[in-house]
Amino acid sequence: MSDLLTSQIPSSSNPSPSKLLPAPLISSHKQELITHLGIPAHLTGTGDVSLPLAYQKYRAFLIAFQTFEDMVKANTWTIARPTKTNIIELFVSKSFFHSHYKHCFPKVAEYEDMVLWLNEDEDRMCNVDVWGVKKNVYTFTDLALWLENGGTLEVENRHDDDGKSKVKKGKEKRKEKVKVKEKRKDKGMEREHEKEKEKRRHKKKNNSQKLK
Repeated sequence: MSDLLTSQIPSSSNPSPSKLLPAPLISSHKQELITHLGIPAHLTGTGDVSLPLAYQKYRAFLIAFQTFEDMVKANTWTIARPTKTNIIELFVSKSFFHSHYKHCFPKVAEYEDMVLWLNEDEDRMCNVDVWGVKKNVYTFTDLALWLENGGTLEVENRHDDDGKSKVKKGKEKRKEKVKVKEKRKDKGMEREHEKEKEKRRHKKKNNSQKLK
């Protein structure tokens, strides 16, 4: 064991250039990129994180990469140019980025409620209302299924007219919710219209009384 450890220490009399390039120099370069791009420190580094934090990392990557491209165009980039992968790996491993981040997060944009949830916005709905199912922890597997199912993890059975059982999925449920909202909106507009008509009738009646 002692021989192995000794063999890893470069000779001071004749140091090898390759052995004088330890991991801290790579870490230092990453830190230089993080500073240059203005990336919040808590969003950097790899490892398991919650879905909301992963989404923040994804958005921070988009901003960082756009910042890099803008600085290059403006000739204000003053250090060695990184590759796109270099910037990705400030936040997450390249493979996980493409298999999970890039696969799921761009699709979330059309679901306002999920965007608010991932951003941990104070106006976000509760977990059950967003996901359709109550869980202690929601994962990328849940998010992929949620997206595939049209915006919910909830699946319920129903029976057609012929008595056959049929699964009612999220896309159908969302359509029904939209229809309900539209009906409520129409009823609300009708009520407002009736109130306005009533106001006009009342105003006309008052004016006619004044003329008398």
